[in-house]
Amino acid sequence: MTPATPTVAVRRGGRGLASALALLVVVASACRRSEPLPVLGMLPGFDLTERSGKTVGSDDLRGRVWIAGFIFTRCPDVCPLLTRRLAELQAPLADGRDPVQLVAFSVDPGHDTPEVLREYADRHGAGPHWWFLTGTRDAIFAVLRDGFHVAIADNGPPSAPITHSDRFALVDRQMQIRGYYHGSDPQDLARLQADARRLRDEPAA
Repeated sequence: MTPATPTVAVRRGGRGLASALALLVVVASACRRSEPLPVLGMLPGFDLTERSGKTVGSDDLRGRVWIAGFIFTRCPDVCPLLTRRLAELQAPLADGRDPVQLVAFSVDPGHDTPEVLREYADRHGAGPHWWFLTGTRDAIFAVLRDGFHVAIADNGPPSAPITHSDRFALVDRQMQIRGYYHGSDPQDLARLQADARRLRDEPAA
């Protein structure tokens, strides 16, 4: 019988959260080591614009393990938390010669120009292994709906014009989705970190 995953209380604050997350990663790794990660879908090809102004896309990500998140810069509620969660993943997943790439897709491309994303990224301490992507509405919606199969709508009331998924997606070197993780759940965040390291450390196919 598989032992139950221990519940770990996570305190707010940098040091307490980091310590608790590290413990959760150890627990998640131990519990899932023998279970193969499922293949949940294949991403289509895409080309979008990074905050640097450069065009990047699926060809640049193929051959890497990467994590996708969905945010927009003027989001008043869940996006600041999701961005902080991605920031917390930067250092642990950038170790070694094969860092896990973080990719934040803006779901508000009409507002989130490369310049706006660059200022937002700088404010949150984003390094070179954390991209922020924008593009046309059709291109963004196609990747989210047809590729990641996550919720996205931009026809809400003025108080909440955009609705989008709060999940992170883990993608392997072949552009296959290998897991979804709730960005607001510390245990899911620990599971994501453990699974990303595991994929990164697997021998290349």
